[in-house]
Amino acid sequence: MKTKSLAAYREVAQECITAFDRVDMRREEGYCVRSGLFSANLTNFLPTISESGHEQLYVNLIRNLTLEKFDRELMHLSDVAAIEGDLSLISSAKKPFIFCTFHIGSYRLIANLLLRKGYQFSTLVRQEVFETQQAEFKEYCRNMHDTFGTPSKVNILNAEDPRVLLQMTRELQAGRSILVYIDGDTGSGEEHKTTVSFLNQKLKVRKGVPYASFLSGVPILPIVQFRKSNLQNVLRIGKPIVCRKNENREEFCDRSLSAIYKYFGQYVEKYPDQWEGWSYVHNSMVIPPQTFTTNVTYDVSRKKTTYRFNQSRYRIFELESNYLLFDRTAYETFEITADMKKYLSAPVVKNPIKILGEGIFGELLTRNILI
Repeated sequence: MKTKSLAAYREVAQECITAFDRVDMRREEGYCVRSGLFSANLTNFLPTISESGHEQLYVNLIRNLTLEKFDRELMHLSDVAAIEGDLSLISSAKKPFIFCTFHIGSYRLIANLLLRKGYQFSTLVRQEVFETQQAEFKEYCRNMHDTFGTPSKVNILNAEDPRVLLQMTRELQAGRSILVYIDGDTGSGEEHKTTVSFLNQKLKVRKGVPYASFLSGVPILPIVQFRKSNLQNVLRIGKPIVCRKNENREEFCDRSLSAIYKYFGQYVEKYPDQWEGWSYVHNSMVIPPQTFTTNVTYDVSRKKTTYRFNQSRYRIFELESNYLLFDRTAYETFEITADMKKYLSAPVVKNPIKILGEGIFGELLTRNILI
């Protein structure tokens, strides 16, 4: 596709949106589970967003991801995007960087720009992508070469290879850049992690990127992409993160990762419906131990005979004719029967000990399913 003007791009992008809006997303298999997980993550990371708006934000996210896939076919993507920040930082393809980004907005835009500028770089992908999508990305690079004659040679590194840190360091020391989507938090070895603040929570994240920067002396350059309300893509260049004098590896690691997640957090907060990471960020979330603690001192003999389902913490989903009880705080899922689903869905849960029995009632009470 050779859409070179912003006006032409907007017109075609709007056609893509119109086609998307003809589809009723709520009919898609697994929609309620995926949107429910999205809602739980918004509640935990951005609690100021009213839950009443969560579903529309989820639909917006799927629409934006559809636009991101559309943008992948556009070789002239960086021509119709706004490039902001200190452009002198990327003026010379001979100066290597660790280009650090998030899966937000049209996140293939940064690769498009690096290819246009002739950067020699490698990109890190998780095992699944390494096995299934590297052919697609290589084809993308070939198309960019055929369109623009770019001299870029792109290597694809498996982020889950135990040797990947050594591979990254060698590439950087050879003058090649690295492109890494750090929010994927994919790598080898669970022991090489640290804790950072991100929005309203804390995440356990890998140290590989700052380690590679420390060992090679190559700066980390945060770059973010997002889409404005007029559909134009924006690529914004942040400030380089470099190791300070007398700063050891662990100090640099903690400082740089904190800065990176703070930088991207402000864009996720502003454009929550453009970040793909809502589908997996909970995998890195530090869940306090007390979240799993239950009150085992309940008294089933007390006089209270009516309870209600704890709607603020739990949700019930139907998936392939099965009913799942989802804990939005601890991210645990329990399979329940149709009768239990019907019972918990009532406005008031009456006589639970008599109907459910002391054992089941006690379990529901200790897990705060009934309150």
